Amino acid sequence: MHGTRTRITIIALLVVASAAGAWLAGPLFLVTRANAPVPAGFETVVKEGTWAGRDDFHFASGSARILTDGRGAYVLRLEAFRVQNGPDIELFLSSDAAYDASDVVLGDVPATDGSYNVPIPAGTDVSAVTHALVYCVPFHVLFATAALA
Repeated sequence: MHGTRTRITIIALLVVASAAGAWLAGPLFLVTRANAPVPAGFETVVKEGTWAGRDDFHFASGSARILTDGRGAYVLRLEAFRVQNGPDIELFLSSDAAYDASDVVLGDVPATDGSYNVPIPAGTDVSAVTHALVYCVPFHVLFATAALA
């Protein structure tokens, strides 16, 4: 009886661990795509840079541009963007190449592959922004940066 109970406990733990592992690793193999045109009126490039991954596993490529409509609205335009997917990766604007709680939250990465626009919240001091970041929130891992000048 004791041996059976131990085996059942071990099997249950293995099932839970397998399910958790599949849930955590699952996003790594998903590629989501988006192709959106530049929004009408957003023709002025304020800053731009090139994406670089943190390492070979946390890869990223493409360009990042902050565009304005000239009336105080801004978007982060990602062109030919590719990034390694992960659990809960988000975009941020920062005054340096490291994630900080004071960074501007742009939200979830809409797609891991493609060209698209991400609205920048009203009131953001774009002149203080020097980097765009892709950051994995639950594991506190910086995936990629784009130095913006």
